[in-house]
Amino acid sequence: MKRRDFLKIASPLAATPIFINGVPIRTFATPSLLGALNCEPTDRVMVMVYLNGANDAINTFVPLNQHAIYAGHRPDMYLPTANLITLDGTLPAAQQIGLHPSLTGIKSLYDTGKVNIIQGVGMPDPNRSHFKATDLWLSGGDGSSQAMSNINSGWVGRFLDNRYPYYEGIPFMSEPDPLGLLLGSMDNGGFHPPQQHRFEINLSGQDPSGYYSLISSIGGPTIDPIPATEFGGKLAYIMGIENSVNVYAPTITNTFNAGANSASVTYPSNNDLADQLKTVARMLSGGSRTKVFMTAQGGYDTHAYQVDAGNTSTGTHANLLANMNNAIKAFQDDLDALGLGDKVITVVFSEFGRKVVQNGNYGLDHGTLGSMMVIGSGVEGGVTGNNIDLNALDSQNAPDPTAMQHDYRQVFGSILQDWMGGSDDAIEATFLTDTYIQPKVPLVTSSASIDPNCYLGAISVEVSVRVFLQGSLNAVTNTMKDDLRVANLIPIEEPYSAMGLSPGNRNANPGAGVLAVTDPNTSIVDWVLLELREENAPYDVLRSMAALVRRDGWVVDCNDGISPVKFLNVDAGLKYQISVRHRNHLGMMTAMSVDVGN
Repeated sequence: MKRRDFLKIASPLAATPIFINGVPIRTFATPSLLGALNCEPTDRVMVMVYLNGANDAINTFVPLNQHAIYAGHRPDMYLPTANLITLDGTLPAAQQIGLHPSLTGIKSLYDTGKVNIIQGVGMPDPNRSHFKATDLWLSGGDGSSQAMSNINSGWVGRFLDNRYPYYEGIPFMSEPDPLGLLLGSMDNGGFHPPQQHRFEINLSGQDPSGYYSLISSIGGPTIDPIPATEFGGKLAYIMGIENSVNVYAPTITNTFNAGANSASVTYPSNNDLADQLKTVARMLSGGSRTKVFMTAQGGYDTHAYQVDAGNTSTGTHANLLANMNNAIKAFQDDLDALGLGDKVITVVFSEFGRKVVQNGNYGLDHGTLGSMMVIGSGVEGGVTGNNIDLNALDSQNAPDPTAMQHDYRQVFGSILQDWMGGSDDAIEATFLTDTYIQPKVPLVTSSASIDPNCYLGAISVEVSVRVFLQGSLNAVTNTMKDDLRVANLIPIEEPYSAMGLSPGNRNANPGAGVLAVTDPNTSIVDWVLLELREENAPYDVLRSMAALVRRDGWVVDCNDGISPVKFLNVDAGLKYQISVRHRNHLGMMTAMSVDVGN
């Protein structure tokens, strides 16, 4: 079942999509990606623009140094040099590009240093099926092996899952917004982490005023029990989505209503991509802390009549590129006018390129290598890589995939690190290998790149805490009684989940406390809940961990009853306040914040 189709099973919305401003929306997850306030900005955003159907990169970025070869391969389709927009006369010959005449806005943004064009992008052993190629681009796979071609989670989701391993699919900390929004009609945004319910909610539409009321009408009574079948699994998935939709619906509506687009910018009408990007800008102006937006424009599968006979500057492809160009130019102008230009990077990509040699219908069949664009004030403007080699063709007259200059994961990985602040470990976890961490592609300016000392990843912090329960304390020996342990009254599993609290380790190792609690050498007194809280907002619990307290007062890891408690994925450079909770005593919190350093 397609993920977008889940709304159709609910009778109140059987034939009615959910709209906010006329654009389909889906969401996944919640808090900010960049939490180390002393190190890096907390409000950076990546907007992904997917050109669905395989854009013809060669007609988009015509290689001027190979124009005669290009015209020879496409006698009925090539763009004459007189019709092209020269991108940058200062570039080396191998990078000289003639932009399609529809890309006047891209040229304008390039001239202000806000565009980088990456050439020769692909993957090892590419797949030429739209569906499989898109799945590979969004899952982080390739066709090199069975393992890499059958990844069942999305790379964006894995990046976020690495950053927030304890996220449960609802707002937490001071972050009310979903981690990401999918706009448009994407079947899969690459947002599925291994625990897929937590990160993706499929919504369809964009009507801010009616959004919450429509969302809240989805579904009916909970299905219980869910059958242990494939059908049952789909039902469980849908129910998980429905719950998350209800949680985020009012937030999305309120954020949209709080925002406004710049009065000085006019978005093009009858342009679906422009509607999506206009919504992104408005939500950001309304204070959205969403970090990844996915938008899409369809129609690029131009097997026939890509160009008009007799005028190759017009036709289907020209219209598509004009819509994309106008939408992105208005979006960037809007961001700049709203004062948000330095917070957003836009990445434009397609699942593969098209063949070099035309077919008999003024069109082009499925190819291999393509190009990407990265756009924004923080972008290192220019061209990365040389023009695709039109002499190096495979047996099907497409660019030889072995001539690939940039793996698409190398491009996204560089953005995730330099723009979003992901550590090497985080990028490795995102793409399931360390192959695409280095060499990075220099796409972000040095002034905008995240300092390596501030990379976010699986930073481990040990917390040494000593507490005493007054009722059981012997003031002479400075130790507590462990009568509960002696009487076998200490539960072997943490009790805080049953109390409605959420210790981060509650599912890590069921029965973890059995050895520590029953070992007389550890002298365990009872369970406690250890929490890290924000320095400036101590009511926000950032991490919590069920732990044990010994007779001597030290709070220890529940797995062995000896080691200090360890918190993973804690932001370096932040200060925290530490609190300790107990089932039968008032909680305590440090009066001063604690600097954990790196």
